[in-house]
Amino acid sequence: MYRDIFCWNVRGFNKQSHRSGFKKWCRSSRPLFGSLIETHVKQVKIAKFVNALLPGWSFEDNYTFSDLGKIWILWHPSVKVVIIAKSLQMITCEVQLPGSSVWFVVSFVYASNDDGLRRSLWEEIVCQAASPFMVGKAWAILGDFNQILIPTEHSSPPNLNMDLAMREFSDSLLHASLMDLNYRGCSFTWWNKRRANPVAKKLDRILVNDEWQVLFPLSTGFFGAPLFSDHSPGFIVLNPEDHRQKKPFKFYNFLLKNPSFLPLICESWFTVNVVGSAMFRVSIKLRELKKVIRDFSKTNYSNLEKRVQEALEVLSESQSRLLSNPSAVNVDLELEATKKWDILSNAEESFFFQRSHITWLKEGDKSTAYFHRMAAARHSINHIHFLEDSEGNRIDTQHGIQLLCVDYFKDLLGSHEPIPLFAQEDITTLLNFQCSDVQKSKFNSLFSTEEIKAAFFSLPRNKTSGPDGYSAEFFTSCWSVVEPEVTAAVMEFFSSGSLLKQFNATSLVLIPKIQNASTLSDFRPISCLNTIYKVISKLLANRLKSILPSVISHSQSAFLPGRQLSENVLLASEIIQGYNRRNISPRAMLKVDLRKAFDSVRWDFILSTLKAIGIREKYIGWITECICTPSFSICVNGQSHGFFKSSRGLRQGDPLSPYLFDLAMEVFYKLLLSRFHSGYISFHPKTSELEISHLMFADDVMVFFDGSSSSLHGIYEALDDFAGWSGLSMNREKTNLFYAGLSDREEAEIALYGFLVGSLPVRYLGLPLMSRKLKISEYSPLLEKITNKFRGWATKSLSYAGRAQLLKSVIYGTINFWTSTFLLPNGCIKKIESLCSKFLWSGNIDSHNNARVAWSTVCLPKIEGGLGLRRISVWNTTLCLRLIWLLFSNSGSLWVAWQHHHHGLDSISFWDVQLKNNDSWLWKCLLKIRHLAKRFIKCSLGNGNKAWFWHDSWTPLGSLLEAMGENGPRSLRIPRNATVSNACTAQGWKIASPRSEQAASLQIYLTTIPLPAAASEDDSFDWVIEGKSGVGFSSSNTWEVLRNRESEKDWAALVWFKGHTPKHAFHMWISNLDRLPTRARLASWGLQITTECALCGGSVETRDHIFLHCPFTAFLWNRSLSRLGLPIFTFQSWSSLLIWAKAGTSSSPQSLRLLLTQALIYCVWRQRNNLIHNQITIPPLSIFRDIDRLIINSITARRNLKNFKNLMAIWLTYRI
Repeated sequence: MYRDIFCWNVRGFNKQSHRSGFKKWCRSSRPLFGSLIETHVKQVKIAKFVNALLPGWSFEDNYTFSDLGKIWILWHPSVKVVIIAKSLQMITCEVQLPGSSVWFVVSFVYASNDDGLRRSLWEEIVCQAASPFMVGKAWAILGDFNQILIPTEHSSPPNLNMDLAMREFSDSLLHASLMDLNYRGCSFTWWNKRRANPVAKKLDRILVNDEWQVLFPLSTGFFGAPLFSDHSPGFIVLNPEDHRQKKPFKFYNFLLKNPSFLPLICESWFTVNVVGSAMFRVSIKLRELKKVIRDFSKTNYSNLEKRVQEALEVLSESQSRLLSNPSAVNVDLELEATKKWDILSNAEESFFFQRSHITWLKEGDKSTAYFHRMAAARHSINHIHFLEDSEGNRIDTQHGIQLLCVDYFKDLLGSHEPIPLFAQEDITTLLNFQCSDVQKSKFNSLFSTEEIKAAFFSLPRNKTSGPDGYSAEFFTSCWSVVEPEVTAAVMEFFSSGSLLKQFNATSLVLIPKIQNASTLSDFRPISCLNTIYKVISKLLANRLKSILPSVISHSQSAFLPGRQLSENVLLASEIIQGYNRRNISPRAMLKVDLRKAFDSVRWDFILSTLKAIGIREKYIGWITECICTPSFSICVNGQSHGFFKSSRGLRQGDPLSPYLFDLAMEVFYKLLLSRFHSGYISFHPKTSELEISHLMFADDVMVFFDGSSSSLHGIYEALDDFAGWSGLSMNREKTNLFYAGLSDREEAEIALYGFLVGSLPVRYLGLPLMSRKLKISEYSPLLEKITNKFRGWATKSLSYAGRAQLLKSVIYGTINFWTSTFLLPNGCIKKIESLCSKFLWSGNIDSHNNARVAWSTVCLPKIEGGLGLRRISVWNTTLCLRLIWLLFSNSGSLWVAWQHHHHGLDSISFWDVQLKNNDSWLWKCLLKIRHLAKRFIKCSLGNGNKAWFWHDSWTPLGSLLEAMGENGPRSLRIPRNATVSNACTAQGWKIASPRSEQAASLQIYLTTIPLPAAASEDDSFDWVIEGKSGVGFSSSNTWEVLRNRESEKDWAALVWFKGHTPKHAFHMWISNLDRLPTRARLASWGLQITTECALCGGSVETRDHIFLHCPFTAFLWNRSLSRLGLPIFTFQSWSSLLIWAKAGTSSSPQSLRLLLTQALIYCVWRQRNNLIHNQITIPPLSIFRDIDRLIINSITARRNLKNFKNLMAIWLTYRI
């Protein structure tokens, strides 16, 4: 691998050992161009050293600014270098590498240790970025910046808050539009070389601008071992070695939008005559279609980005001709050019949308730049530049990487399986569940055509296709053509029990699990399956899923409907409470990691579990054919290689896999529990009554025990036996032991087992386990995760509307697991909302928060004037109320059982539980918010054994204690802790004569209901919202009740109408609130600026002036009204504009008026900003041309909407 560009702080170059070390590094790395910094070499020696180490190379330096020449630049004779600028801390040059016609800019930096000098370097970088010379140029900066960017770039950060120096560095990179290049190698690049107190930091960086990412999308940075220095060498590989091979077929969904595509598929599909089985016929037809599709794509869409640019140029020329000579011929030419550009630009957006695998942002919002960047970012992150084999050798050729991957996965998945060590009767005895006759019959029944169609249409969209290259969208969009034969092929599998090998082919895609992944164990293999196989697997999985809640114990929470992942975290937190105390009884926890769990599980063991629960052979035969007959190829950097069979493992990505794995792990639970019951393992304190032996989420297992070596031995044996049965063995290197309350002798005994001893707090399923309020260090991983999403290179191209959607879909999704488990500290919530607000309004979280609208308003529903986001504090409380609901809903979860047992909820009402000092922080949080839950939880009376007479809402009066006061129990002579059944007998109610109005009302009500003593069913509880009972807890409906409300806004429907363009609607929303930074508003804040309108210079620049009364805008309104066939008039006020837009007629419908209004206001503001910030003047006629194009594009993209069907004809009626 060639290191195209390098930079290395060698920390002195006068030593022979340093020069020899560099020479050896050059021999192995073969650099072409780069820099050495901090050489401490006098100027008279530089030529001697360079000629000795790199004969024939040229060099430059900055001795003019420093006697010891802080920066050297060195380059091979084949490289062309032009020095642009020099200073004390930076040298900038323009470079052209051999074999390339491209010039790019590189700067090498050696920042001072002095804060003031570093600030001058930050200013120099920002000025360099803003210079006219840099416009449109790719730029990289390499070097030692002597400053970390975030606290976690320090191995032992003094605190986790950004200090002033970090903020200044971050601000400079923001203003210069620079970001870190994706890199491999060392995360820290410097260390202090002190054995007693080692400290490491990331001081060296490789920064690039947007143009660099576009010009070199595959470029990657590397930071190697420091060798003789205390700094890592940093280098860039521009284009990894890439032997061009024919890439496998991949169907791109943009073809579906071409009106000629479906007729072509129809013709080709029915002209291919194939004799054979239904599966064989479909397989051959799909194969033959590939050439047809390739040819169609090549003819219409080859060099797509170039075609889009050319179509735009043709459109621009045709519009110019039309405006110069408005004739019927030119109108037709312009319409044709618009249509072609629209088809190609939509195809381009769809192309990058599919490659980006984005699911939260809609295609059709013209977010092509964002999709392009996301696709490039994914490509860069997932590209494998090199791998290290088992002996530590680096493999960096495409062919070598492919061979290594194939050999590795052949050994992992295809090695010979030993003889099974289990007996069927043991598995059957342990699982202790048998399907009913009805269930057995359902498993074996064939699937209907409706079920098959539903399975196709329920597959997730925008997912990577399997080896055949066909996406789910292809089948659903071409369903009218392919349905009969594809459905017959699926049904043939269920009737014959045999699966064509082509359908079960699998492509393994390697996704890095960690940053700087370098060995194959650092990658997660994801199985890309053919769509038809996924449908078959999904049909089988749906049947298996229906019975698993009855089979799988509540210690497992993965993949099953109704099981909550947060309950595992909550229960584990309760169990480990007190581990940090000294005088505590012995206890321990083993956090087990199973080695390559999905890839290692035995097939015969999986099939044995299905037999054990009574599933019949027919269904088991279908499962056998699915999991035991796959063939694999490895996809490395977009190219497939190898072809081999497997002999074990479940494919990650197969709809069946999670449910089969759950079933396998249930055997481990029952095996482990049997060892507890047999006395080989003793229960952890406080868990024996509930028989809580462990908690599981997929392959993540936590085993709790009493801390004795005999129990640990029992656990070890159970794990060993289970490994012999299932193939799932423990990964000792990643398994941790936690204990408390052990004596020195007991600690020594369990240490003999060799497990790594962990310390609390520990992270479990991504969340910290603790029994007290979260500290900043414990929720900082959440902040860091959010921050990383905001700092992504691709997010810089998002519009305001795109940022709002990112917040709603991605960021809130990221925090949901945390907010449904813990009540987050106020400091954490404020920090998250501050990050969100900064990102929304500036696109950068390191800048000042220049919010145009208060966050409280942003978090209102759209109908109430907001953006539909949610205040995190209210949402957090809402999600935590679900935990209280679980205490009443008989969910059967272990966490609920724990709380009932340890807080005596069978003998005291939850509403009357008193806070205790030794209660866990999590329980205290629930008690803190229980007053909010009380209004929602209503009791439907049965036999009265569960409903508390005074506390539960079982009458129209609600809680009787609240209705009648603290004297209620004494006046009615019913004890405070009585259940409803305690208050009556078979003969009547045991209530004293009423002495108050409330007591009389209660007495009257009780005469209208049957006596609980006569009922056989239990009491039940409902989550009731505003008098309406649901089917359980509803977070969205509950949030609606708890949140702050504002009056509904009439104008909201005019902003967010059906079919709006998101970025236009967002701008309209801000404009309607009058929060745009017009000059009049800026001056009112005290800024010393002119208030004259930037567009006309004749009036004060207010919202109403610039959008309604400015002569520039008036021209646009006049042209627009003429296009609608309406008389020209002037809007007197903003409200009159809204009234006009809302009205609508048959000749100018409301949807068209709203499209026009939003597009015009958007374009006017954009031109105003262009004029002020870029000094670009565009005549109003050209602006109207842009508005025209935007409206045509919007109508075209939404032509299938009912209210858009006739808009194009109306808009073009009066076109000149």
